[in-house]
Amino acid sequence: MKKRILSLAFVVLIILSLAVFSDNGYLKTTAAQTFEKVDFINGVVTANRLNLRAGPSTEHEIIGKFNKHKWLNVLAKIGEWYAVFDPETGKVGCVYGAYLTNAANVNQQAAKPTTPTPTTPVPSSPAPATSPPPATQDPGEGQTADLSQEEKQLLNLINAERAKKNLSPLVADPELMKVARIKAEDMTKNNYFSHYSPTYGSPFDMMRQFGVSFRAAAENIAGNSTIEGAVNAWMKSEGHRNNIMNANYNYAGIGISKSSKYGYVFVQMFIRK
Repeated sequence: MKKRILSLAFVVLIILSLAVFSDNGYLKTTAAQTFEKVDFINGVVTANRLNLRAGPSTEHEIIGKFNKHKWLNVLAKIGEWYAVFDPETGKVGCVYGAYLTNAANVNQQAAKPTTPTPTTPVPSSPAPATSPPPATQDPGEGQTADLSQEEKQLLNLINAERAKKNLSPLVADPELMKVARIKAEDMTKNNYFSHYSPTYGSPFDMMRQFGVSFRAAAENIAGNSTIEGAVNAWMKSEGHRNNIMNANYNYAGIGISKSSKYGYVFVQMFIRK
């Protein structure tokens, strides 16, 4: 995963170089363009058709096209443009910022399914890697679905972080639990690590396919050998932490699947009803 992040960062640096220098080495712009930090990790295309370009301006060639509701990973902001990664094709490029919004702001009713409804049965919860430590919160609090001990532990740790900011605990939603479990199993079965599933599409697509209604939604994923390690990694990442600490979300779904590469793959989906 670290190699992949470094590779993406290197490609983004190349994009910035292309944006500033022409083929003969002279500056094409008088003002240097710099990367700006973004506070979200997932973006959704809002235009009917959006060009993916090799650099942050219309002078750069088009290297791809996205339809409305396309889910992208956002790497950085460059002026009025975003550097993005398309997990479906593996392409890295730039899109105009006016036509890409934070995935958490997307209204579910405005989107349309892009892939067929799956018939995959709900997988069973995986066995624990180690004996779970004592829960940080009453396992029954904030839960309305049947959770395994590992799922309860993860939800309790997340809610303990929210409690530090006086935020209401997330409630385990039975239907969203089903989707998160399937997503975790899908990642280990098909050997990928991405918000975009080659089987089901984006998290928005998956939720709609399984009949989950929401006004806003987000997803965190992690690969780690322990539950505590996964939660700690999320809390150290601004985008993931913002999802966890978002007061607008009130329901969660959790999936945990054994992974030969990471130990376990963790999925946490958030929705606002």
